[in-house]
Amino acid sequence: MATDPKDVVRAFVDALNRQDWDRVRVLITPDFSYTIMSYHLPGAQTPMDGETMLKVLPEMLAALFDETGPQVELTRLVAEGTCVVAEAQGSGFFRDKSPYANRYANVYEVAGDRVRTLREYMDTQHTQQSFAAVMSAS
Repeated sequence: MATDPKDVVRAFVDALNRQDWDRVRVLITPDFSYTIMSYHLPGAQTPMDGETMLKVLPEMLAALFDETGPQVELTRLVAEGTCVVAEAQGSGFFRDKSPYANRYANVYEVAGDRVRTLREYMDTQHTQQSFAAVMSAS
């Protein structure tokens, strides 16, 4: 029985929300690629492989967010074949206790029971301003 690509995305987002990096590792393919689709955020547009993402993401989240990290609520999933588009709402609190909120539209490519690619689209201006405010307060 084939795995529903939407279920793979749900499991992946759940593992990210729980910061269960071992589970995230299981849910990505060896050739996984993660790209933040922005022209303006530093480091964006450069695809990260899975090992890089699993090193950079936990460090970034720990530097910016409280211990719960940002939480992503999937609000809509649309799938065609192995491609899943997810609308989502991000929320949480930064280390300085200020609130975080963002909207996402992410595109996932699923291979079997794993995520092969993630292209993340968000309000990059809001992200840049929010992250800069938190970093300058540190």
